[in-house]
Amino acid sequence: MTGKTEMIKKNITGADPILLDNNSRVGVLLLHGFTSTPRQFKELSQALADQGLTVYAPTLAGHGTAPIDLQQTTVNDWQRKAEADYQELQRRVEKIFIIGVSFGGNVAFYLARKFSETTAGVISLGTPIHLRFQRFIKCRLALYGWLEPYYSKPRRVYRTDYTDMADEMSYPVIPIKALRQFFKFIKYETVANLEQVKTPAMIMHATNDPVVNPKSAQYLHENLGSSYKLIYWFESNLHTIVDENLKEEVFLKISQFIDELGK
Repeated sequence: MTGKTEMIKKNITGADPILLDNNSRVGVLLLHGFTSTPRQFKELSQALADQGLTVYAPTLAGHGTAPIDLQQTTVNDWQRKAEADYQELQRRVEKIFIIGVSFGGNVAFYLARKFSETTAGVISLGTPIHLRFQRFIKCRLALYGWLEPYYSKPRRVYRTDYTDMADEMSYPVIPIKALRQFFKFIKYETVANLEQVKTPAMIMHATNDPVVNPKSAQYLHENLGSSYKLIYWFESNLHTIVDENLKEEVFLKISQFIDELGK
């Protein structure tokens, strides 16, 4: 019990926001996944900066410190923090592309709707509408919080948070209260407002995603209000699809999308 308590209280080191300012006209806002950190974007942020773009990867509210902070956050906290991060980048550039990994994609679609005039495009990687085993998860969720405030990630799931596999920074536990807010965000923000998102969009998903049901990508593509929307499937069993075999292809698709719409 002591070890678990210490794990929960310990802050994450090396999970700071990333800002690479090239004084460019076009910027990219990178939003990491649920329980993860900007460390997910260590390689992608540098690749985009090498193309002369200004890149900003902030931490979502409740992330990058300790799980107890995430336990205390709500949908409104995630929205307000993301808006402030968008506006921080907006002060430096004229146009913004938003890239969201997993739950970061849900937040990205929210921002694209709210800041439609300055958002040039939105890119989602493994964004959830439906999780794998979602009914089972929700059944457990209904009772689990009365017994334990945190759910320890199975090792299989924990590793799917990784993009840079050796040094990803991520919470090893999921706060139950925050997970309820996670499902609330998807239902009442993402699903309810997809038709209002008119920004050009590119949806990327792994065919064998072990965390998010791949039918999520199809749902996004069919229900987004964007007149210009692309969907790409990658043969992978990783949630974030950025592994050594696919990284170059994923980065290339992202670069092409930004080049096409960022002029």
